[in-house]
Amino acid sequence: MKLNWPLIVTLFISFIMLGVFLIGIENMDQVISGWEEEVAIVAFLKEGLSPDEVEGLYSKIMIQEGVEEIIYTSKEEALEKFLKEEALEKEMDILKENPFPASLLVKTEKRIKVIKEISERIAGYPEIEEVDYGGRGVEELFRATSRFRMIGLILGVILGLGLLIVASLLFRLTLLRERIGRLKEKGKSIWMIRGSFLGQGILEGLSTSLVALGILYGIYRLSILRVEAISFMNLEMALGLVGAGLVFGLLGSLFSWRRIK
Repeated sequence: MKLNWPLIVTLFISFIMLGVFLIGIENMDQVISGWEEEVAIVAFLKEGLSPDEVEGLYSKIMIQEGVEEIIYTSKEEALEKFLKEEALEKEMDILKENPFPASLLVKTEKRIKVIKEISERIAGYPEIEEVDYGGRGVEELFRATSRFRMIGLILGVILGLGLLIVASLLFRLTLLRERIGRLKEKGKSIWMIRGSFLGQGILEGLSTSLVALGILYGIYRLSILRVEAISFMNLEMALGLVGAGLVFGLLGSLFSWRRIK
């Protein structure tokens, strides 16, 4: 079987481009997820609550849909965290008593609607003095991250469709007429010839995507020796890249069938 080198080289470059895009999206998504992970509701408790009242409040909040974790910080723990800042320790000597309230750090699903609804419910409890989740700044953050993910998805689809069009055109332009002629001379039917080219297209697309994935991973392994913070694409993206090779080979071959006569 004679390899279609112009097609293979073009597919290889295409899969490298698509892989670099996916790696970039994965790393940006991790940064965004880190920002979103920092978002939580802080509920400051009123003074003088008994342990039973705090426990009851904890239970009321924990059973709410969307709540994932609650961390209690006592007045003493809040003061201790504050005093870890040496520059602030001297200022605390002026105060005669601990000014910090006990609080609950409520971690929820990372959706702004859920965060706002839970914040409003918690603020209505009699044991709560004040609730804060970041307000407008957090809302802007979630809007921005949502837009980024949507743009990333759209760009990925556009890039994928563009590469698919390029692959299908190359399949059509690089059909080996002499090979088709030899197969006809051997008595092969049109459907057998088409099947042969279809199988070759799938094999070339799949193998090229696997090679591109391997090279990208090799480059990644070399890169983390200098920049440890970067990540490779996740498993779903890697499988998607290999699947793209299969799809490109399949559809590219199918789009070229009319030229095989």
